[in-house]
Amino acid sequence: MRNSEAINVATQAQSGDIILEARNIVREYSGTVALKGVTFRVRRNSVNVVIGENGAGKSTLMKILAGAEKPTSGQILFEGSPITLRDTRDAATRGIAMVHQELAVLPNLDVTDNVFAGRELAGRWGMLDRTKQDAITNDALLRLRTPIPARTSVGQLPLGRQQIVELARSLAHQTSILILDEPTSALSRTESEILFEVIADLKRQGVTLVYISHRLSELLLLGDYFTVLRDGEIVGEANREQVDQGWIVERMTGRSSKAPAPIARSEKGPQAVSIENLTLFTSAANGGRALLQNVSFSARKGEILGIYGLLGSGRTELLETMAGLRPDYSGQISVKGTPVRLGSASNASKHGISLVPEDRKSDGIIEALSIRENISIAALARVTKGLFVSKRRELAAVNLLTAQLKLKASDLELPITALSGGNQQKAMLARCLMCSPSILLMDEPTRGVDVGAKRELYNIIRDLSQKGLCVIFTSSEIEEIQALADRVLVLSRGRISTEIDVHAASEDLLFSRASLPADGATLQ
Repeated sequence: MRNSEAINVATQAQSGDIILEARNIVREYSGTVALKGVTFRVRRNSVNVVIGENGAGKSTLMKILAGAEKPTSGQILFEGSPITLRDTRDAATRGIAMVHQELAVLPNLDVTDNVFAGRELAGRWGMLDRTKQDAITNDALLRLRTPIPARTSVGQLPLGRQQIVELARSLAHQTSILILDEPTSALSRTESEILFEVIADLKRQGVTLVYISHRLSELLLLGDYFTVLRDGEIVGEANREQVDQGWIVERMTGRSSKAPAPIARSEKGPQAVSIENLTLFTSAANGGRALLQNVSFSARKGEILGIYGLLGSGRTELLETMAGLRPDYSGQISVKGTPVRLGSASNASKHGISLVPEDRKSDGIIEALSIRENISIAALARVTKGLFVSKRRELAAVNLLTAQLKLKASDLELPITALSGGNQQKAMLARCLMCSPSILLMDEPTRGVDVGAKRELYNIIRDLSQKGLCVIFTSSEIEEIQALADRVLVLSRGRISTEIDVHAASEDLLFSRASLPADGATLQ
């Protein structure tokens, strides 16, 4: 079925419709075949959607098209002619750019320097033309409807704004083929809607897009042509008129699309953590702005508490404070009824608190270490015998967790970067569980995770709560809050605007409560 379906769509397209083609692409890594003879065609002036579970080969294929990786065998054709893409600069000269799911911003530089990094403009006498660069940067940001000052340090921006900077970099450099890998994973609902408008504008301006997302509603809204990868092979191709959610899920997973069975709610135990009047400000150098204001709540053993909020609501800052990463807070944090002062991550860990961060690339994985080392590094004392780490104990503990979390890795000694995004996320969860926490904090736990892996993670989190773990998670996806949480807190501008039982947490109610005005007045 997969071959006839692919041939059918391929024959529908005229040769002039194809601007870029990956033909018979094979990519191997240390004996593992990531792509198995894939032929993928990018159709001009369209949104070409690429779908697949984590590890299906999507990102590998896109990196090859963007010049970031070279195929083991196969051919790239641009406008019908074979080309060799030596690197991303070579691809950029042909108008091919990629915005990666894992951001590649330079946090110590400002917005303009990020937009023009490696492609600076020279003015008279060969001097840097900063004025022109600022103007182009501001124009790109205006096209994205996000007027960030060009001289703002990128390291001071929240993750969603950093993703906007990545998009601005592509728009500023005459891109004709734009590859977007999970572009809305760190964006708020409002920012995502703006991005969709920008995509429509780009199509009208003659830009061709390749779009990867695990949010099926986005794909069905934006896509013109759909390609599904599974286990390194194309298993389906179709035009928009032939596609619905069931078609996508069945080809992604090899199973028919059925609603997941309701997740059993666990019994709640005694109070695990309580927060009273938690307040957090930025540094005086950054204006002393309030990030959290008099936040108070509690969570119980065996409970899954969801925190919903728009970008800038303070949701990440709240979890980071609880994890000891922001020690300059005021207010009281109590664990199991005992007041504690959480001045560092190690201190929080001693009190049974662990955090899976939102940005696993910057704040989670250690690229120089193996999968095994990334998982065990936070709990070496647990696997130490005398003065030395016991390799036997370490491997036993890591193997137990990777099996429990269904982490797919051919060899735990491979670098962590060899894993797909979803399996990297499972490795970060395994690292937290190595510390045997009683309170698990998860910031956007399924960011960049496919449908199948998302269901696995939901089941894992529910199982942990049924074993008595207190789980507190944030999510920008209302459907995730509804599917997973027992109770929901809504944050708006650093304050808790409401607390809702999950059964009453409709999309309209959550979004309206997250959009309260600056004075905190209640919306009716």
